[in-house]
Amino acid sequence: MTDIVIRALDRDDSRRLAEMYRGDRDFLKHWDPQRPDAFYTDSGQADAIETTLRECTSGRMWSGVVLEDGGLVGRVSLNNILQAPFRSCSLGYWVAQPYSGRGIATEAARQAMQIAFGSLGLHRVDAFAREENAASCRVLEKNGFKKVGLSRGHIHINGRWRDDIMFQRIAPWDDGIRLDPPAS
Repeated sequence: MTDIVIRALDRDDSRRLAEMYRGDRDFLKHWDPQRPDAFYTDSGQADAIETTLRECTSGRMWSGVVLEDGGLVGRVSLNNILQAPFRSCSLGYWVAQPYSGRGIATEAARQAMQIAFGSLGLHRVDAFAREENAASCRVLEKNGFKKVGLSRGHIHINGRWRDDIMFQRIAPWDDGIRLDPPAS
């Protein structure tokens, strides 16, 4: 059994992330927006991490990395964090192709939900996945997300606008009334 944990993104992650993104570049073009060539370099990842860390400091994002047995294998983020009265965010995740299909993304998403509904005190998490990305849909469903609709022309990927299935998960503390999670 492997040990899977997520931790906050760090500046020192840039070299390993650049290496992983380079290895998955052809695979990711089917699922991610087009990225400039610089994104796949060590310095490009260092710049991207600096931008992300500023978003985290502002409270608009929580961004982390996925570790398997201590080695970095992916990313997980809670994006576009909104506070009351919305108390929501959007989940994003990626596990490098050599590590996929082993439950790592499912566990990373589970841990991200603990952060969202725990220390961040959020009420709802949204997530999007393309219908043809069955693995990503399974990750969400295994984590208690429910399909709530179709977002037409949601994201521009690989030269065209793509539809995404919209998923949502409501906080386990939700009673339909309270704004804040119960005090722990």
